[in-house]
Amino acid sequence: MRVLRVDLTAEEFADQELSKEVDRAYLGGRGLGARLLYDENRPGIDPFDPENRLIFMTGPYTGTYGSFTAFYNVTTKSPLTGTILSAHSGGHWGPMLRRTGYDGIVFTGRSSEPVYLLLNDGGPELRDARTLWGKDVFETIDSLEEAHTRSKAAVIGPAGEKRVRIAAIMNDHHRAAGRGGAGAVMGSKGLKAVVVHGTKDVPQADPEKLRETFKEATRTVKEKSAAFAKYGTSMVVGITGKAGAIPTRNLQTGYFPDFERIGGDALIDNHFVKNMACARCPLHCGNATKAEKDYQAETEGPEYETLAMFGANLENTNLESIIMANNLCNQYGIDTISCADTIACAVEMFEKRVISEKDTGGLSLAWGNHSSMVKLVELTGKADGFGAIIGEGSKRLAARFGKEAEQYAMNVKGMEFPGYDPRGIQGMSLAFATSTRGACHLRATMYVPELFQGVLDRFTVKGKASTLKELQELFTVLDCMVLCKFGARNAFSNSWENMVMLVNAATGSDYTVEQLKQVGERVWTLERMYNLREGFSKEDDTLPERLFTTPIHDGPSKGAVVDKEDFINELEAYYDLWGWSKEGVPGKEALKRLGLSL
Repeated sequence: MRVLRVDLTAEEFADQELSKEVDRAYLGGRGLGARLLYDENRPGIDPFDPENRLIFMTGPYTGTYGSFTAFYNVTTKSPLTGTILSAHSGGHWGPMLRRTGYDGIVFTGRSSEPVYLLLNDGGPELRDARTLWGKDVFETIDSLEEAHTRSKAAVIGPAGEKRVRIAAIMNDHHRAAGRGGAGAVMGSKGLKAVVVHGTKDVPQADPEKLRETFKEATRTVKEKSAAFAKYGTSMVVGITGKAGAIPTRNLQTGYFPDFERIGGDALIDNHFVKNMACARCPLHCGNATKAEKDYQAETEGPEYETLAMFGANLENTNLESIIMANNLCNQYGIDTISCADTIACAVEMFEKRVISEKDTGGLSLAWGNHSSMVKLVELTGKADGFGAIIGEGSKRLAARFGKEAEQYAMNVKGMEFPGYDPRGIQGMSLAFATSTRGACHLRATMYVPELFQGVLDRFTVKGKASTLKELQELFTVLDCMVLCKFGARNAFSNSWENMVMLVNAATGSDYTVEQLKQVGERVWTLERMYNLREGFSKEDDTLPERLFTTPIHDGPSKGAVVDKEDFINELEAYYDLWGWSKEGVPGKEALKRLGLSL
């Protein structure tokens, strides 16, 4: 794979060809990003240090003739959590990067003045971005894509410029490499945007085979995924809501009886504008929606996580306010999940009289108060007043107000929870706790076998370690390829045999299922080693105490709570499956088998 090196301090460029051995061992995307970050970041580096790497990486599947080939990955050290961070995004930017002849870009240093990178067939160039600094995401993308015909721009908004720790990198206006604050790292480097335009062919070993898989995927999703194509992820509100497993009132409970007011039917019936899709996507699960009564906004989404966390988790039934909050997050460039959760943390602290209007700048916070919620989103995007504190994330927000306040911060390793209450979907308790980037629903979708398919008992954590490990390996490989997870599930049944077929058609390699699984195991273990080097330990592989002690109060999951003893036992069984010690440290034999000389 060919990588462009950009030194923003020296304003210098260099090409790097990664060896075939490294390509095969790490595949691309998240895997190669992790390898480069581990090798090049010094231990303990501050995320805002100029030498913290910011790595944009595609995979061997990105931009090919297959289906769901739109994604790219961003890797850095997270300013929100201090862990290794990989975040990914769809749209059209990733395939365009590959058409420039590069597979990835590694940024180091810090520019003395705001700049953007222009990368096209003529090569790389740093351009003056002073007139763009301060502009929002939409203005920036429009300006750059108009100035550079047929280009695609990945940008930050005001939140990234001001190093808001939940800032995202945005492309295609509403697509986000959202979690963990990669946008803040980009802003710390004085880098406003990465603009790409290429006309080169994307390398692919068997293009005809990939075209065939696209046709087959199209047939499959039309037959089996019509509801998902219509509603997108908003349909999940109905599933978690009916199960009583949707985070509610800052995860004080998982039961939100008014879930239908913020669900897929309400969104599509009353606010639908048009379908949206990433490049080479036969599913078209994105929806543009509009608010035009209580609020005025048109946006792409909101996705399920945004509906759940700005809705149920704030006890908010005003759907237009969620559309507005989603649009503001995208406009300013911030992660909707962490923003909503941190606001929920603030509302509970206000309810419990830990903070008051004196702390919030005069805002009265209460469950269901959507006007103050929308105002806080805007303040967070601007890093203004109490919004600047929200932008630090729930862990830092609570810590500002003393040890007793820390119980209200719902996060793992500093990253806020997405839309699944682990008391009602208990495989997710282990998935959240062990995720290398903090609480994340995309590192292992245990909610699919437990809730969507109902093939595992969702009210126990016991016996889940093996399924979790298998999913973590699979999803790591998807992030290395890089393949959309919705496509992998809806078109390819999350099948290892299908993944091997796609990878080999794209690369011309001869991976077996076991060899591809080992790529996932290698990358996951490398990320674990990075976090251990940064001071994380078994003590961080846990949940907020509330989830062990406070049962869901009502509804279909009434009485559900994560049994702490069972959780610890299953955690240690999980470590054993990986070949790690009881303290979660990879053993010499496991490292040797994976070729990890660290």
